[in-house]
Formats: sequence, C-alpha cells, structure tokens
Amino acid sequence: MSALPSHLELVQGVVLPRPVGAHPVLDFVNTRSEWTTRGAARTEWLTSYEAFLIWSSYVGLLPPATVLRLIEQAGTAEAGRRLQATLDFRAELYDVLTGQATEHAFEATARLIEKAAARRHLVRSADGAHWELPEDLDLPLHDLAVRAGELLTGPSRAHVRTCPSCGWLFLDPRGRRRWCSMATCGNRAKVRAHAARAR
Repeated sequence: MSALPSHLELVQGVVLPRPVGAHPVLDFVNTRSEWTTRGAARTEWLTSYEAFLIWSSYVGLLPPATVLRLIEQAGTAEAGRRLQATLDFRAELYDVLTGQATEHAFEATARLIEKAAARRHLVRSADGAHWELPEDLDLPLHDLAVRAGELLTGPSRAHVRTCPSCGWLFLDPRGRRRWCSMATCGNRAKVRAHAARAR
C-alpha cells in the first residue's frame, strides 16, 4: 500500500483525516473533503457507523472500550440509520457554524443539541461531579451535539474560521491562521501563486 498523504492517518484499518480544527466539533465537520461544493463529497471518511466510532476514539471523545461495546451492539440497519443522522447533523452544523444555515437547518441543529443535552445526568466523581450521557448507540452523536452547543454559545464561536481553499473549519483565537493546514492547503496555494507569477 502506498504511503498516505500527510493529512491522513490509518486508524484501526480506517483512513481518517488528521485533526486540524483545534476543536473536536470542527474536526467532526472536517470528516468530509471540500465543503466548497455542497454535493456529494469527493472523499467521505465517515463511511460507516463503525468508522464514526473509531474516529470518535481517535480524537479522544470516546474510550476504546466504549467503542468496542457500541460496535458489538450496532445491527446493520440501526447502524445505517445512526450514520445517516450523523451525516445530516454534520451538514446542518456546518451551515450553522459558517452562517449559511436556513431556518430549517438551524432548527434541526438546535433540536438535536437540546435533545442530547436533556439526556445528560450528573455523576459523582473523585474530583466532584461531571455530566455523562447514557452509553448507547446515540452516544457518539449526542456527545458531539452537546459539545457543538457549547461551542455555538461560548466565546470560541467568534474564532471559528473557514479555510479559503477547502472549506474546512478551524479555531483561530490569535487571528493569524489562514489555512486549515499549511502542509496541504497552504502549500497548494503557494504553488498556485508561484505558477501565476512565473507566467
């Protein structure tokens, strides 16, 4: 097998994009290529519910043991429905984060975030307490939805930027970052600029 491009990594047999968004919710919307076109993605990395679970573990959202239990629980039809709900939420959330959302997309995003937040329960822990979601097939999507709600309503929302080349999202709190990754989009832009100057 040939080496993967620098922006991809093989994780448990699944090719996934390396995190570049500086926030798990932004890395979630970056699991498809090129948001610059709204049709089918040229490359889709969340190709199955299992791939979504593996991605969730890869970016540190779910522990590996939880991923294994959820993979065992997921039947084919049920996994397909969960994946479609995930991809629908991703598209709607991208539109909300980039200010392109229709009223329908915003309401759909808000409904899922509210539903996920309502399912949390407070659990006592050694250092006090923390919120926890039930460990069921909705867990990976609902965990992301809760985090999306926190991002949308928190101070980091003002620092979300869009890569002008591919449309991926990233946090830019210092206002100095232009590209999702200098190794990919940044370098491609440099090559294009150099070629244009050389004409």
